[in-house]
Amino acid sequence: MAGSGLLLSSAGPRWAWSLQADSGGPRLARFGPDWLPDARILELLPRLLELAEVPGLALGGVHDGQIWTQGFGRASLSPLAVVSSDTVFEAVSLGKPVCAYAALQLVDAGLLDLDRPVYDYVPSPEADNPLMRRVTTRHILSHTTGLPNWREQPGPLLPESEPGTRFTYSGEGYFYLQRVMERLTRVPFARLMRERVLDPLGMRTSSYVWLPQFEGRKAAGRDAEGNEIDVYGALGRQAQDVARRWAKPVEDWAYEDAARAVPLINPAWPVLPLYMIPSAAGSLLTTVDDYARFLLRVVAHSPAPGLDLSPAMLRAMGTPEVDLNRVLSWGLGWGIQHDEHGQVLWHWGANNSFRNFVLADRVRGRALVALTNGESGPKVYERVIAALTGYDQAAFLWL
Repeated sequence: MAGSGLLLSSAGPRWAWSLQADSGGPRLARFGPDWLPDARILELLPRLLELAEVPGLALGGVHDGQIWTQGFGRASLSPLAVVSSDTVFEAVSLGKPVCAYAALQLVDAGLLDLDRPVYDYVPSPEADNPLMRRVTTRHILSHTTGLPNWREQPGPLLPESEPGTRFTYSGEGYFYLQRVMERLTRVPFARLMRERVLDPLGMRTSSYVWLPQFEGRKAAGRDAEGNEIDVYGALGRQAQDVARRWAKPVEDWAYEDAARAVPLINPAWPVLPLYMIPSAAGSLLTTVDDYARFLLRVVAHSPAPGLDLSPAMLRAMGTPEVDLNRVLSWGLGWGIQHDEHGQVLWHWGANNSFRNFVLADRVRGRALVALTNGESGPKVYERVIAALTGYDQAAFLWL
């Protein structure tokens, strides 16, 4: 990577921790129990990015009610931009826990029943079959619907197994829940998420649809061949063009609008959730600073009226609904890792050359999030998170 010394220069931290002394050798430093970086890992991160051929990383942490974030490497080559705490990344599946948070708010409000079939709320013709009529919000949030991740061709929504019996990761399930949330609140999904979660938590540079303020701030992904791609940037701008013709902002698009827009954006695409925006399953655009604000509420011990979930819903996030193996399971909106180091919540995101990971320890009030814009991103974030926590994560081995 020619010129990597310039391209991989890091932006300054948003908030500086007191750096710990390090007497280790030429390796990643050993860290204490607080998941806080010391000077050595901050110095080594640009080198790790270079060796893994990952353009950039945005790293964030939460500890004791404080947020730490910093950017490393480059966000894009054209225009040349470095990663900062305000660089906009494709969160991809890290948008699912945020959606789940809003869904559990609706449960707290008495609008949504975890165990009522979602077909009762949205009786979609494509879901009119005996198995789908038994799928509930609990099944969707725990990925036990039996549905595939995505359909690539038009056809019925047909679970491949009895709902609630086994883990089957499904973006289709989350998209159906998105429709349920719209129907219950009578608010389009992207605006609903802004009003119920993003704005109240101070996530001012986050959205499930493209916003004009993202222009010039979004990271571009790097594919395996070294090409820069910007899928959601391009898609978002095309949707904005359609929105202007309709005189209806994308943030106000309901499911019917998103479906109607697909052939206008790309006539070759089938009208399926995989090609629609907004998408609860994968269209969140965010910054590391914003996502850390979300994690701050997830792991907070002090209640914030109007922002926090009820104790019952917080417990449900970390209560296993289905086992993956002897230490990994899935709760409502989160993966759960329970081993000799305790219990943590986790999730990952992988799409369009963005690779992300989040880890949250609700007992000790701490969390980590890593956003990368390269397909080799896990090579970096797995090493960084293992160094920060002091141990390897079982979730890395399952992915």
